[in-house]
Amino acid sequence: MNAPDTIARPTLNAVPILPSLDFSQTRDFYVGNLGFEEVAAACDDYLVVQRDGLELHFWLSDDPLQCESTSVFFRTGAPADFYRDLRERGIDAIMPQSDKEHPVRFHVRDPHGNLLMFADAVGISH
Repeated sequence: MNAPDTIARPTLNAVPILPSLDFSQTRDFYVGNLGFEEVAAACDDYLVVQRDGLELHFWLSDDPLQCESTSVFFRTGAPADFYRDLRERGIDAIMPQSDKEHPVRFHVRDPHGNLLMFADAVGISH
């Protein structure tokens, strides 16, 4: 019997790039309030933060509508734990009524209006 050929597939990761009206305010919110760490960037008009393998990039914008019209959706294996952590940090995380399709989901808005949505990764096939 011949063993089936195994083909290595590259891992693909998507990294959201969100607008920021002010890097100082963005840094304070994500690092000071959400528990992210700042990652050194090579330029003054770009900001990178990370937490638990999650990475967010920011570019400087002067248009508030861009921030208010931008969102990112995160799937996590433990959204309830992440929700509790944010609430303990004093973050106003909004959790809509649960349903069967999304047993745990919530969202947070950053100071400039970017919408961060979090939901359970259960049932997601990879």
